[in-house]
Amino acid sequence: MIAIRLKTAALACLALMLLSAVAEAQQRRREPARPRAPTREEVLLYQRFPTGTRLAVVSINGRRPVASDRPSFTFTPNWRMSGFGGCNPVGADYRRQGPSDIRFGPLNFIERRCGGEIDRQERAIFWAIQGANRWRPHGLRGMILTGVRGTITLEPAF
Repeated sequence: MIAIRLKTAALACLALMLLSAVAEAQQRRREPARPRAPTREEVLLYQRFPTGTRLAVVSINGRRPVASDRPSFTFTPNWRMSGFGGCNPVGADYRRQGPSDIRFGPLNFIERRCGGEIDRQERAIFWAIQGANRWRPHGLRGMILTGVRGTITLEPAF
């Protein structure tokens, strides 16, 4: 009688271990949930060039701006960029030929010295804008300008 109970308990333990191993194997094989595909409206919003929005510089070549007045720029629908580099106002014409292509004309600004790190940062911003040849969306309304002279990340200014 005791031997039968021990055999039954051993078989129950063995069955329980087998079932848990099978369940664990099934869970490992299960594919992760696939993210849903973006809607057409989301794709169009993401690819839209942010004209008419004032965009502030949040990083220049991976560094945060140091100017007390945040550098910011506005891109108009009639191919004009205007803004402030941290010390000096600036303006330039720009053109876009492909979906991610962008080119800037000569930057127009009167150079006033603010001193130290602000001047170095402003030169880096202007230099990167002048050499920009690609743009890509950043977040919902921002963008990243990249080129041979650096990278600038812009987000909507508040």
